Amino acid sequence: MSRTGKTTRKILFINSSLGMGGIETLLLELCRDMKAQGCYEPGICIFETEGVLQNEYEALGVPVYIIPKKQGLDYSLPLKIRRLIRAESYDIVHVHNQMSWLYGGSGAILARRPLVYTEHTSLEKFTPGQQRKLKAVLSWIGKKTVQVTTVAKHLIPSLEKDLGIPANRITNIYNGIDPAPYQIEIDRARKLEELGLPADSKIVGIVASLTEAKDHVTLLRAFSIVLQQVPKAQLLVAGQGPLKEQIVAETAALGIGDHVHFLGVRRDIPELLQVFDVFTLSSLIEGLPISLLEAMASSCPIVATRIPGVDELVDEKSGILVPHSSPDELGAALTTVLSDEALAHSLGKGGRQRILDEFSFGGMIRAYISCYDNALGGPCGKDAS
Repeated sequence: MSRTGKTTRKILFINSSLGMGGIETLLLELCRDMKAQGCYEPGICIFETEGVLQNEYEALGVPVYIIPKKQGLDYSLPLKIRRLIRAESYDIVHVHNQMSWLYGGSGAILARRPLVYTEHTSLEKFTPGQQRKLKAVLSWIGKKTVQVTTVAKHLIPSLEKDLGIPANRITNIYNGIDPAPYQIEIDRARKLEELGLPADSKIVGIVASLTEAKDHVTLLRAFSIVLQQVPKAQLLVAGQGPLKEQIVAETAALGIGDHVHFLGVRRDIPELLQVFDVFTLSSLIEGLPISLLEAMASSCPIVATRIPGVDELVDEKSGILVPHSSPDELGAALTTVLSDEALAHSLGKGGRQRILDEFSFGGMIRAYISCYDNALGGPCGKDAS
C-alpha cells in the first residue's frame, strides 16, 4: 500500500515549467494515462509561475504546485519541496532534466522518498563553469537516485563518466506517442486559407522553441536557398522563445519575410502537420525530440540535422539527415523532398511505420510504471510502505 493506506500510489512529477515543450506535453499524456488506469495518482510541481499547459493538467484533476525559484542558487527550494512531498503524502518523486534533479531531487532525498530521474538533454547546454558545479552536486544526488532513465541512448555515457551513475541503475526509455491523433484527415485548402496561405503552397514546417539549441538562423538561410528552386515554398515556424526578435530580424535581413510565418504556441499541431510537405529540425543539440515523433506519426517526411538523438529516431527510410550548421546542405535536402512527391510519400510512410514499431506510447508508459513499481518494492496491491 501507499503511505496513505490506499492501493493507489501518489507520484509527484517535478519540472521547471508547464510551457509548451516536449517534456511538458509528454508528462501531460503520462498523467492522462495514469488517471485512466488508476494505479498512480499524479501531481506536478513547477518552479515558474506561468505555463500555457497548466489549465490542461488541472482539467485532468492533476494538482499543480507552483514553488517559484529565486534568482541564482535557491537554497530554500529543496526544503519547500520536502515540505510539499510530506504534506501531500507523495510516495515517489520523478524529476525531469538537470535543474529539477538539483532542486527536486534534493527535496525528495530530504523527504526520504524514492527518487526517479529522467535525462532529456545532456549537460552540454550549460557553460563549462556551470557544468563543473552541476557535476559536483548531481554526482552526489545521483548516488541517492533509485533509478535514472534517459530518453535516448546517446545520453548514457556522460551519466556514467561524468556523474558516476552505475550502468545497472540507468535505463533507456525512448519517448513514445499515441499515433492515432496524428493520422487524421483535414481539408488542406481550408487550413491553408485559415493560415493566410495560397492553396498551392509548398510547406516547410518546424515545431521548436525559439532558442539557440534549435538554430533557426541556419534554417532561415537554408530556406532562402529553397526559395530559389521552389518559389511557392512557405516556412511555418511554430513555437516561442527568447530569440524571437533575433530570428525575425534574420528573416528580414534575408528578404524572405513574405514566405516565413511565425505561429507562436499552437494547440493544433496534428492539423498543422497534415499541411506540412516536409518537417524539419535544424537543431544543434537534442535528447529525443517529441516534435519529430509527432511529425513521423503524421506520415510527414523528415529533413533534420544529423546529431545524437535525432539519428536514433530518423533512419534512411523516414528522412534525410544533414550536418548541423550547414545551410547549403539543409537547403538542398529540403528542396529535394519538396520536388520529389514519390520520395516524400515513401519517407512519410517509413516514418509512420517506425513510430508504430519502435516508439509506441504504450511501451513508454509500461517502462516508466515498471521503474516506479521497482522503486516501491513491487506493483500496486503490494505493501510498498
